[in-house]
Amino acid sequence: MSITVASESISAKLRKDEKSRFTAICDEIGTSPSNAIRMFVSAFNRRGGFPFDPSNPYGFNSETLAAMDDAATGRNLSGPYRTVKEAMAALDEE
Repeated sequence: MSITVASESISAKLRKDEKSRFTAICDEIGTSPSNAIRMFVSAFNRRGGFPFDPSNPYGFNSETLAAMDDAATGRNLSGPYRTVKEAMAALDEE
């Protein structure tokens, strides 16, 4: 006995470059775009929302985010070297 499950369609508008990259990545990892979308919807529904933090999609921890912020705002001068030149000179000394 087979069970038939009705399927519903969903559509989304993407820029051509987004769709091309999405399709290429799906091919690289061995899945179809439709299956990737189904996996996302399944994870979204299980979690009751995004299965990742949309403001932090790469999952960086708080220490990494703080370091990235320090680097972007010029507050990364707490180490032993003030410039790349100083760091390279120290490497050359070893």
